[in-house]
Amino acid sequence: MPVISPGPFTKTLIIREEAKKEAYKYFSEEFSSKKGLVVCDENTEHIARRDFPGLPQMTFEAGAVATDTNGDAAAQRLEDGGYGFAVACGSGSISDITRYAAAKAGIPFVSYPTAASVDGFVSSVAAMTIDGRKATLPSKAPVALFADPAVFSSAPLRLTLSGVGDILGKYISLLDWRAAQCLMDEVLDDKLTDLINRAIDKVLALDPDDPGFAEAVMEGLVMTGMTIQYHGSSRPASGAEHHLSHLWEMHCMSEPTDALHGEKVGVSTLIVLERYKSVPYEDLAAEYIKPKFTRENLSHIYGPLTDGIIGENTPDPLASLTRERIKSAQPEINRLVNELPDIGALRDYMKKIGALTALDEIGLPNTARFKNLSMKYAPYVRRRITLLKILNIKD
Repeated sequence: MPVISPGPFTKTLIIREEAKKEAYKYFSEEFSSKKGLVVCDENTEHIARRDFPGLPQMTFEAGAVATDTNGDAAAQRLEDGGYGFAVACGSGSISDITRYAAAKAGIPFVSYPTAASVDGFVSSVAAMTIDGRKATLPSKAPVALFADPAVFSSAPLRLTLSGVGDILGKYISLLDWRAAQCLMDEVLDDKLTDLINRAIDKVLALDPDDPGFAEAVMEGLVMTGMTIQYHGSSRPASGAEHHLSHLWEMHCMSEPTDALHGEKVGVSTLIVLERYKSVPYEDLAAEYIKPKFTRENLSHIYGPLTDGIIGENTPDPLASLTRERIKSAQPEINRLVNELPDIGALRDYMKKIGALTALDEIGLPNTARFKNLSMKYAPYVRRRITLLKILNIKD
């Protein structure tokens, strides 16, 4: 039986042994008269050839990034070849390239994850890099997911720990969503928050040496990914912690690193958590002023990406926020912050399982200046309201 209920778009969810056989059965029943293309990269091409020998492959280079250029190339291949469905055989970037391409080509796709590394396998949005700027684009969720533990459990442990980092980041994304409800009456879905909390609990209950650890991580990632599908945006699963990661991935403040997405999210979660823990000792309304959201204030960080950042934040999502509203909301925000995990305990857990916890471990400057600049400018990566965006204005 599936561990997670099917969603509005992904009607079939198979996370168990022999998922490959289930995939072939699905193809014969749902796509019997259609040609299929497997999208993979150099790291997963051997899996694509082994598990789907009857389907041609489109192989990207190892470490290929989910850009509109790569997505357009895949869409063109799908259209030119007359393919009726696609299979994403890989992890995060391959999933986003495939969902973007399938949406553009107007065909369904199936997710076949090869590592429990990110929560985007069943997402309905694509995290893409366009002209150097990270953007979340409406896209296409897979019609089915087939995840075989024999496949994804054999991936390097580093990839699974990246998935853990992505899941632990939900502590911050949920806090930000609840804070937005307090401050701006944003609609909160308790069923989705409960699903994310179940995903966190599922992962924390096991260690990497435990049997089924990778499977628990995969199940948690699919749970959190389904919240994106249900909500129609990444709001439930992406907050200030992802905004820091996206800022670093734009390479405006630092050189590119080989850190994985979930590794960056795990480190940024600790950074944001430390900042949030000080909130109950502050008067958020006392020093609140409207920000000067101008090119001059942004261009020295975002450079040629500034126009896109300004467009992302126009109109100002905080235009109607007042000191009075912040003052009335702070008691509830304080309560929510106090419910967040102790930063020392969370860091100790991450170190215990081998996850990365510091900026220098992901190839970034481990300095107070870099950390503070990241927190100051990351909130503008998305128009989304987060507590960090409020603190950034106050600070």
